[in-house]
Amino acid sequence: MKKVLSLFFCCVFLFTCSFGFSGCILNRENPFPYRGEYKELYSVAVYSIPDAEGYMDHGEGAYNSDIYVWEQDDYGRILFSYCEDYSNQIFGLVISQAYDENNVYFYPDINYALTFIDSEYAYEGREEDHLKNRTEDFYLENKEKLKEANDWNKPIDKNKCISYPITDHKVLGKKTYSLSSVECNRILNEYSETLNLPNPDKTPHRYNHVLQVDAEGKILHQIYGDHHHYDNPNWSKTDEYTSYDITLWVITDKDGNYDKENGVFVMYSNANDTKKTYVYNPEDILEFKNKNNWKHSYCEE
Repeated sequence: MKKVLSLFFCCVFLFTCSFGFSGCILNRENPFPYRGEYKELYSVAVYSIPDAEGYMDHGEGAYNSDIYVWEQDDYGRILFSYCEDYSNQIFGLVISQAYDENNVYFYPDINYALTFIDSEYAYEGREEDHLKNRTEDFYLENKEKLKEANDWNKPIDKNKCISYPITDHKVLGKKTYSLSSVECNRILNEYSETLNLPNPDKTPHRYNHVLQVDAEGKILHQIYGDHHHYDNPNWSKTDEYTSYDITLWVITDKDGNYDKENGVFVMYSNANDTKKTYVYNPEDILEFKNKNNWKHSYCEE
């Protein structure tokens, strides 16, 4: 496994994200910068996969995200596996179109696939080829579809690409709007009303992140909330603890306004699930973005 990153920075991060702020936004300075050998591919992964954070958090610190290169085509495209999940369950397959001294290039929203592989042990301490062995079947099953969508072995067309600077942590802009706790509670409660819970929490919001920003300043947010004792209005301390967990993705404009009909995507909604682990289909995210007129800033030759 990769070298453990600084525990000191973990403490700084937890302090920064303490209660009283509107939420930990992902354009913060990453306390766990990438120190691996594939900085270009790391940059592609964290800007391609919307909820990628860029490090493998184990609660008291972090490891580098893990990367395994499967193959490269005649024009320099690279197909690789990516993992930042310490629980050893969520894995990605990603294609990079190209990179130069400063930037990486990729096709947005169609250059990655995700999978959930059940596991009872953490990523830490696995064998050297763990990522390869863990994702080989996923790679074999998905590589051809991913290659076709990303013009594998065709001349590079940067006009179909978006670009980001090569980085050791995910940066989305210091002035990106982050939803307040009041706004998050309102959005969560609007959705929760559709569930008809016997005992909903008035303030279910727990935390929120900014995931991505488009060319016009629209923002993709992730909001997490839960309802304690959701099914027991008369609960007491001796009763079994129950909770209903919700993760919503919301697209707003640069001022936090959103389309109530099309601007909310229910990513996760479930009761009494201790793992709370899920993956999503990139095609669903692309459709969600299209409904909200998401605009990418494509490269120009």
